This record gives sequence, structure tokens and C-alpha cells, in this order.
Amino acid sequence: MMLAFVWLAPLAGGILLWAFGPQLRSWAGPIGSALIGASFLATCALWGSATAPGALHVPLVSWLHGWNFGLQLDRLSLIWSLIITGVGFLIHVYSIGYMDGDRAFARFFAYMNFFVFAMLTLVLSDNVIGLLVGWGLVGLASYFLIGFWFDRPSAVAAARKAFVMNVVGDVGMMFAIFLIVAKLGAIGYADVFAGVGHALDSGTVFLICVGLFVGCAAKSAQVPLHTWLPDAMEGPTPVSALIHAATMVTAGVYLIARFAPLWSASAEAREMAGVIGGLTAISGAVLGCVQWDIKRILAYSTMSQIGYMIMGVGVGAFTGGVFHFLTHAFFKAQLFLGAGIIIHALANQQDVRRMGGLRTRMPFAFLAMLVGVLAICGVPGFSGFFSKDDVIYGTLAAGHPWLYAVGVLTAGITAYYMFRLLFVTFFGPYRGDVDAAALGIAVEPSGPSVAGHHAEEEEPHHHAPPGLMNVPVAILILPTIFIGWLDFGEGSPWKQFFRGFPGFDAAATSAAMPELASTGLVLAVVAAGFTLAYARYGTTAALRDAVARLRNETLRTPPVLVHAYYFDAAYELIFARSARALGSWFDRVIDPHVIDAGVREVAISSEWLGHLFRSFQTGLVRVYALSLVFGVACFVAYYALAFGVSR
Repeated sequence: MMLAFVWLAPLAGGILLWAFGPQLRSWAGPIGSALIGASFLATCALWGSATAPGALHVPLVSWLHGWNFGLQLDRLSLIWSLIITGVGFLIHVYSIGYMDGDRAFARFFAYMNFFVFAMLTLVLSDNVIGLLVGWGLVGLASYFLIGFWFDRPSAVAAARKAFVMNVVGDVGMMFAIFLIVAKLGAIGYADVFAGVGHALDSGTVFLICVGLFVGCAAKSAQVPLHTWLPDAMEGPTPVSALIHAATMVTAGVYLIARFAPLWSASAEAREMAGVIGGLTAISGAVLGCVQWDIKRILAYSTMSQIGYMIMGVGVGAFTGGVFHFLTHAFFKAQLFLGAGIIIHALANQQDVRRMGGLRTRMPFAFLAMLVGVLAICGVPGFSGFFSKDDVIYGTLAAGHPWLYAVGVLTAGITAYYMFRLLFVTFFGPYRGDVDAAALGIAVEPSGPSVAGHHAEEEEPHHHAPPGLMNVPVAILILPTIFIGWLDFGEGSPWKQFFRGFPGFDAAATSAAMPELASTGLVLAVVAAGFTLAYARYGTTAALRDAVARLRNETLRTPPVLVHAYYFDAAYELIFARSARALGSWFDRVIDPHVIDAGVREVAISSEWLGHLFRSFQTGLVRVYALSLVFGVACFVAYYALAFGVSR
């Protein structure tokens, strides 16, 4: 019953807030947050049951043989459930302050509760059908939240884009599930893993992994299905934090980790996931270097960090990849919520070129962002250092030196663009009163306000953000700094926690260098990235002429990076234009001359046949008798001919 409560409490909150939101008004936020908090406490209470041998299983429905539906809480789903409900609870509390004054306050929390329920459905299901249902519900919930401000055309377009790309992933997963059912006749994880090696041969395992990875690539924004992720920043900042830190984009990491026995049985699948994860990691990092919108910088950093996780779990470094998910959940939530404090205080300003000097104006936001940046860059002692080092060295230990090189290089690029964000936002003079054209910023008509604020102002907002927004961020600082120590040492508590978990104990090849040397190399590259960022944005001379330098850098940005490698342009050319052209052709040719013509032909033929048969109705008995004689003669002739031919 306790596990069912964990699963259904957010759904109850979503239904309650949706049905009675106008009556609840300002109580919608506390009620929605309380239900997520209760789900988190219930998950904590189930720790012992989840970590015991055999884990915790709650059957729900039995249908056909092998088609049993239930809930399962084991060590893997426990970690995800704690993050979904724990970090989700902090984001809900933060949202009470951030969304205060929004006319759809209750609807926002109804969507957020539904999002948490959808993600819990995904991770708590004990079968592939429940996984697919949760997968689809997460896509639906993201559509609601990304397009929450539906009076903005850009938000509606972003929501539609995210939904369509996620449906592409859903189709890939469906084909994988079709293969599983066709080969095994069962849907439970235990049955699937038991079938590896006999009912599922190596070719079938690879095809299943390919189908699953299509879903993973779409949901976790892996190249080439990644373009929806930066556009998803059109949603409110708490939505960005929930999607990027605790829920949606980490679903792909969970998917590969859950099916670790399949990936362990297919070297080709591991190669595929590792290469795409590495490509995504470095691609997202490079794009983060040319962004000026604070949320888009963090979005591309998420794309890059999820690439790290996919690369890790893809090559078989499951404990490292999952641990990077854990640390990333805390420091990325902190970064997004810290950015939200800035956006909230500056009346919806998101362009870092219009910031500067906020270190003294907003010291708490600076502290939160500084800790988050140090963690994501992998500075020793902070959580990201341990998990990122585990992933990078894991690729080398698994026999992938090229992926190792990509991981090391990406770490340096990450340090560059994250410290660039920190220096431009918090150091130097305040640039909000500088003419936008002088900074190379295209001025667009201002859209609807965020959280009830008015359009952008020339001077920073002087009212402090609600104290309620600061509390979750302050809480996140502690795990952002300290939780990485769970994976310190060879016999760390983290490694012991997953020892013996299905598929996680795959043997690794011997690494080409000691782990200490690898760590030193990564730190050297990170230091180089920091040094470059400091030289360009952190020195006194650079800050003195920041306006001119930022404009010049904007003009020098290569078009291929400005247009994000032209992926959107390619999709427009290959899919959108061809679909519109095909639709236009159907509209001009097929619809009027085939479909409509067919309908018209049925009407004309019916009318002609009606006239024909009506002509036989003369009212004369001799005509009817002649018709009967003619019909009998036809039957006699037919049977005579048929009998003669048969003889």
C-alpha cells in the first residue's frame, strides 16, 4: 500500500488541483507541494524494503499468461524515485514564490503534480508496457508545461516540437516491445532478462536495444533528436528545472540502466550508445559556448551532461553513469533555480549581456550559482568531480580511448562556458542600462510577463525575491557539495549499493593509465578551460570594455554554431517541407480527383442503377413473367455450360 501511495499521491494532487483550482486559489501551491513531499517521505520509509533481496513488488493486474502488471521498487528505481519526489518537492516549493501572481497558478501545480506522477509511472513499473505508458505520459506532461504560457506562439511551437520528437522515440520503443512480446510472450523485466542468451539471440538483443535507444535519444535529447531541448526553455523556469534535473531528460539514462543485462549482452549496442552519448556531450558543450540566454546556456549544459551519462551507461560504466545522474540532479536544479532568482528579480531578463555586477546586488544568487558551477565543472571536493571522473575513467576502463578523449575535452569546454556565464553575469559593471544594439542584441517585442511581472525594465528590480524561493536553493547547496563523497574510494558506499544488481557487474577491460593519472589530466584540462574564460571575461581589462568585446564576439560567432549545426534547418528541409508539399499535392490532386471523385461516382452510379431498375417496373404481368423466364434461362445455361466443361 505504501508504494501505491508513492505512485498515486501526485496523481491525486493533479486531479484535485485541476478540478478545484479556482476555489483553492493560493492554496494550490502548498497542497501540490505537500502531496509530493508526502510521496518523498513514503519513498524514504520504503528504503529497507527496496534494498532487501528481491526488492519490493506490488502486483496490480493479471491479464494473459505472462502479462502481469505491477509496481517494483528496487535499488535503481529507489534512486530515481527519491530524486523525482525529493528534488521535485523542492522545485514545487520554489514555484510557490516564482509563480505567485500568475493567473493560472492552480493549473501550473496540477500539471507539475501530473508530471511527477507520469515519471513515477515510468520508473516504478515492473514491465515494458507500464514503462511505455509512463514514457508517453511524461511526453504529454512536458507538452502541457512547456506550452504553459499558451498565449506565446513561441511556447506553443516549442511544446509541439517537444511532443512530436518524443513521439518519434515512442515509436522506436514500441517496436522494441513488439520484438520482446513476439519472442517471449511476456512483458515483465524478469522474463526479459531471463530470455537473454536463449530466447533472445544476439541479433534480436541488438534490435531491441536499437528500438529502446531511439526512445532514449528522443527523451534525453541525444543527437540528432536533441533540438527540442533548448526550445523547451519557453516554459517557466521551475519547469526547466524539473525537466532537466529530476525527470524527463534523465529517463533515457534510466532506460539503459534498467535494461543493463541487454546492453551487457550486445557489444554493438554499447558502441552505439557510447558514441552517440559522447557526440552529444561535446556538441552540447560547444553550443553552450555561443549562447547568451542564461536558460539556454544551462539547457545546452544539460544536453552535454546527459550525453556524459548516456556515454557512461552505454559503454557499461553503469554505476558511474547513474551516479552522475544523482549529482547532476542536485547541481542542475540549483543552477536553474538560481537562474530563476535572477530572472525573477530582473523582471524577466534572461540575456546575460544585459546583466553584470550582480555579485554585490544578489549575493545569495551568486553563491548558489558559484557552487553549482564548481560542481558541474568537476572541481575537486564538489559532487560533480566524483561522478564525472567515474564516467570518464569508466569509458577508458571499458576499452574506449576515443570516447575517453571526448569526455576529457568536454570537461574543459564545460569549465570554459560555465565560468564565462559566471563572469559575465556577476562581475564587472551592470549592463542593463546599456543600449541593446550596442551589445549586438536583436530587440524583439516583449512578450507576456513572467510570474505576474511587467515587461523588462532598464534598471534591475529592487525588490528581493520571495524568501520561499531561497530556501530550496539553500537546501540544494548541501548535496551539491557533499553527496559526491558517497563514491569516494574503491569500496565506496555507492559501489557497494549497486553490487550484484542485474547487469551492473559486467567485467571491464584494463585501463590504459592509472585512475589517478586520468584524474590529473581531466583537472588540467578543466583548469585550462577556466583560465581561458578568466582571460576573456574575468580580468579587469576585459570587464572594463565588456560592451565592445561582447558585441565583437557576437559578430564573430560562426554561423554553424549560431544555427546549432543546422539541425532544425535540415529537419525543415527534409521533413517539414516535403510533408507540406505532399499535403499540398494531396489537396490539389488526390482529394478532389480521387477521393471526392470516388464519392461522386458512387452517387452517380447509384442514381443510374436506380433509373435502370425503375425502368423494369412497368406494372405489366407479361413483362414480369418474361423477366422470370429470362432469369431461369440464364441459370440453366450457366449450369449446362459448367457441367459440360467439367465433363
